[in-house]
Amino acid sequence: MSALLSSIGDLKENEKQWEAFTATGQVVVMAPPGSGKTKLLATRMAYDLEFLTQPQGIAGITLTNAAAGELRRRVNQLGVRPRANIFLGTVHSFAWRRILMPFAEVCGIGGIVKLDVATRKQTSRAFRDAIKLVYAPWEDTQGVQSTVQRHRKMLASENEWRLAGEKIRQVASHYDRLLMERGLTDFDTLIASAAKLVQDHSFVRDLLIAEYPKIYVDEYQDLAPALDRIIRSLCFGGQKRAQLFAVGDHDQAIYGWTGTRPELLHELSAHPAVNPVRLNKNYRCARKIIDSASLLLGISDVDGVTDGGEVKSFYCRTGTQGQAERAADLAQRAITEGTPAHEIGILCPTGHYSKAVVNAFRRHGIPICDNANPYSPSPAALFVEKLAAWVVHGESESDLSFSELIAEWRYFLRGELGDLSVELRLMKVVKDSKAVGSETAYCFLERVLTSGLSTVKQDSSMAEDASALTEMCDVFQAGGELEDWRLSDLADRGMRAGRVAVYTVASCKGLEFDISIILGADEGMMPHFTSLRDGGKLAEDRRKFYVAVTRSRYKTYVLYSLFPEWASGKKGRMNGPSRFLREMGLIE
Repeated sequence: MSALLSSIGDLKENEKQWEAFTATGQVVVMAPPGSGKTKLLATRMAYDLEFLTQPQGIAGITLTNAAAGELRRRVNQLGVRPRANIFLGTVHSFAWRRILMPFAEVCGIGGIVKLDVATRKQTSRAFRDAIKLVYAPWEDTQGVQSTVQRHRKMLASENEWRLAGEKIRQVASHYDRLLMERGLTDFDTLIASAAKLVQDHSFVRDLLIAEYPKIYVDEYQDLAPALDRIIRSLCFGGQKRAQLFAVGDHDQAIYGWTGTRPELLHELSAHPAVNPVRLNKNYRCARKIIDSASLLLGISDVDGVTDGGEVKSFYCRTGTQGQAERAADLAQRAITEGTPAHEIGILCPTGHYSKAVVNAFRRHGIPICDNANPYSPSPAALFVEKLAAWVVHGESESDLSFSELIAEWRYFLRGELGDLSVELRLMKVVKDSKAVGSETAYCFLERVLTSGLSTVKQDSSMAEDASALTEMCDVFQAGGELEDWRLSDLADRGMRAGRVAVYTVASCKGLEFDISIILGADEGMMPHFTSLRDGGKLAEDRRKFYVAVTRSRYKTYVLYSLFPEWASGKKGRMNGPSRFLREMGLIE
């Protein structure tokens, strides 16, 4: 039996998954945590491709590169034959490579594809300069940048900009101008421009539909309004329509602060042309975890397949440091009892808590990997990390195949199959790096770039990778945030196996562990004190906590200290444990 037929057989065992898999027309699948939505999505894509007449292809759009990589891996495992017009990538990549690059010039905005994508450092500088042009030195500008960014991501109307205030609009205008003068653009501008092209030009819509008659969207609730406009134009707009298969979950919408609107998923599922399906089985979490998490959101229709489980809270009197020490103790005990280190996830509300955890674990000799993002995790950046892991640990320890690294290297260098010079260049990088031994991450990165990866920066179709590699150079070089990083530190990020993983709560979606340890469950931290008088923000904080609790298969431990603690070292008010703990029945 083929891998695809086997996967289809598995879906038949679940009534709702089978209903979603066999649904026709425009399909929206509501998928709670652990419901197997990635398997469903990959299987449906692979099945549709088997019966899709070439040269037609499909477009699979995700929020993150990691999600795109996982979806691509699963589709390949199902035996899908390679095609040039199969797109599997992020919304940024789709907007840039499949809409702007082919159509911008003919639609009169060709200049945008000649701009470089700004790094985080460059966007911050442009915002800083724009704010100085509008506000006096003594004026309070806290929140100005985030307000402008949110309005830009939301494609705010003229009325919404007016309500924000004239100075906010002026900052936005100066920011756009400064980027343009510096030969730069940003991802928000790219996606908004792509949406406008699709909406304003019927021939662009027709050509995209002809090339991608089937469009699949992952985590629809977390994608920006511009993508919603693109999808509605392609799938619901004219006589010619692409077929949509979208998956998402309003209860896992946790990126509202970036400008996303989770309501878009509900609006889409309520469209008269849409066939909505709700999955109701959680394959990941044990029953106790499902029940406790469901209390947070008043959910009653999610079933589990695994009995038992444990959800427990711990009081840590001394704040962040005490929570970090307790997390180390819990992790050490679990490892001693047989849980692999990489099956333990530490979820922190802020980077301040993450740093305390990393320091505590290192003092206790527990292998740990801090997954904070000092630079954009583009495919090229992730490749550099994996290559560092292979150099330091080799194939046996790093669990990485050198042939897979070669394949990625060939892709970035646009090398032809059979061109051994491409492989030899990568082998020389590995040999030279091993010969040097311990070196800075910056020196290693420079070696990789000069050996060929710098070509990414000259390839306009790889703007996202070029921006990420520039960010890596900035943080690793002298004076950068991570100038003291060694090759071994970079390798730790590329090799998760055998290491406890540390993430922020905001970045843990899509992950799963045997055991999760959540820090900072204090009123004023989770939920954040700024959310206490804002119903929308409080609801998102509750969903965020729900997502964190449902990352674990068997055990979820929650730590609190009765007060929040900030990066400055100051302690917040003694407001007691998070209200979420009471709602879950973890404390009286």
